[in-house]
Amino acid sequence: MFWIWFLLATSQCALLYILARRGESMPRRIEEEAEANRAIPEDKWPSVGMIVPVAGRDPRMEGALRSLLTQDYPRFVLVLVTAEENEPAAELVGRLKQDFPALRHVVAGSATGCGQKNHNSLQGIAALGDEVDVYVFCDSTHMAEPDFLRHLAAPMARGEASFSTGYHVVEPRDDQPVTLAYTLCVMLMRYLQAMSAFTQLWGGAMAMTREAYVKYGVAQLWLENVVDDCSLTALLQVRGAKVRLCPGALLHTDAVNHSTPVWRAWMDRQVLFLKFCMPGQWKLLGLMCVMMALPMVCAALAFLGWIVNVGSGAGVLLGLFWLAAMVSALHLWRGLLAKPVPLWRWCMAFADAVRMFTSVYWQSIKSWDIVWHGIRYEVGKGGVVLRSEHSQGIK
Repeated sequence: MFWIWFLLATSQCALLYILARRGESMPRRIEEEAEANRAIPEDKWPSVGMIVPVAGRDPRMEGALRSLLTQDYPRFVLVLVTAEENEPAAELVGRLKQDFPALRHVVAGSATGCGQKNHNSLQGIAALGDEVDVYVFCDSTHMAEPDFLRHLAAPMARGEASFSTGYHVVEPRDDQPVTLAYTLCVMLMRYLQAMSAFTQLWGGAMAMTREAYVKYGVAQLWLENVVDDCSLTALLQVRGAKVRLCPGALLHTDAVNHSTPVWRAWMDRQVLFLKFCMPGQWKLLGLMCVMMALPMVCAALAFLGWIVNVGSGAGVLLGLFWLAAMVSALHLWRGLLAKPVPLWRWCMAFADAVRMFTSVYWQSIKSWDIVWHGIRYEVGKGGVVLRSEHSQGIK
């Protein structure tokens, strides 16, 4: 058991150090990408249709949508898609159209046989038809820099890829445990994305050429699937198609007083979508869960055993070395935040994130249903929707 603990603790700390270094290289990679994009002639940029499903009353939505509407890009049209004509988000779309007359609004109706987001996206594509060269898909609650769209479309402009993806960064506006733990989880996923073995599409910021949309049968896939990004990534892996990560295609999310239920629901979706569509990666995620949780548990037991005089000195020594290495690694991660937070709070947030991760993964083992925007989906293998129903009061 001692050597298993030692191996897991070493692997855990090494992974966190590697990912921290990856995070430190991000600003340089973004600047290099921006420099390459500036060399693309204006007439070489493809026409873009940006499709954004919108729902609910999120207070961040209007600012986020305005940031997408004011992109520094030569030829693009924004299509906002709501499920119903009279829902709260549709009111916001109406106000935005007063300032941006070219904005298009599509009412998709309720989905049957697939996830509502997939249905909304497909209706947005149908409204655009073949008038654009590239389809871009974005979430509606993240702020975009003016050059976000150029970063995401650049691989298509250079003819280097048919699929590209960005990601988002969470900027904590307080130092509450849940806010920091959520921030840390998103950082981990972003830095894993930067490693080619883990690069996959993220539905909040992804793009594909119109030709690739047809060639890979994206419409047929989404018509029966619960989720867009994981299902398409799984298909592309089978077909041998590559996804280009664009580090500069980065959306920004402010997190203030983040709540445990919202965080839990978000993490449930991340884990379950992998289980449904990419079971191999879900199993790897389980190994990561063990690697993150077990060293912490072993260290706690070693210290407790020493206190009650039943532990070994070697266990306590290893626990101290692990604790020092972890604090050092988390210090590096804390340095990647725009605004530093107290180190002890950051370490507690890590422990809280590991606890939540372990709980979510454990419950995902037997789960084949998921609640998303008030709709409960019963899901089969590959992410196929078997049944759906509205769940009032559930987000």
